[in-house]
Amino acid sequence: MNEQRCIYCQGHLELRLVNRLQRYQDRWVMIENLPALVCIQCGEHYYTPQTHDLVVTLITGQPQPERTELVKIYDAAQVTSATESNPSTVKEFIA
Repeated sequence: MNEQRCIYCQGHLELRLVNRLQRYQDRWVMIENLPALVCIQCGEHYYTPQTHDLVVTLITGQPQPERTELVKIYDAAQVTSATESNPSTVKEFIA
């Protein structure tokens, strides 16, 4: 049997249940306990076609969500006005 490896770091992939944040029709939904192959070295997630079909089924409203929760949204640009006054500060976050 061929062992699957990460295309980025060649690490081993392991089947795990993960949480996935998915945008659909200008809204965000959280999908819990989604099967994925996860690289144990770098953490990259890979989804099978069956998992993709499951995501589509869930986000299109079949079945109804398990629960609904409020989420706080933060805007980093509002916290530091340095993005306009000091472009080198932005580069610190990117580099």
